Amino acid sequence: MSDDDRLTNIEMTLAHHEQTIHELSDLVHKQWDEIELLKRLIRRLEETKADVEPEEDIADRKPPHY
Repeated sequence: MSDDDRLTNIEMTLAHHEQTIHELSDLVHKQWDEIELLKRLIRRLEETKADVEPEEDIADRKPPHY
């Protein structure tokens, strides 16, 4: 294998690695955005649940066997 062939092979490998890194970076960014959205949705659901559920005192609850 000549030096030119080796250099071309190295350049192709490097280009492939750079492309893979960019794709992975984009994927991580999209996943981060989705995680943030899901966290906001969970917070909203928890707030809605707190608004809907009446606050009970534990002493006022019936035992589960009733």
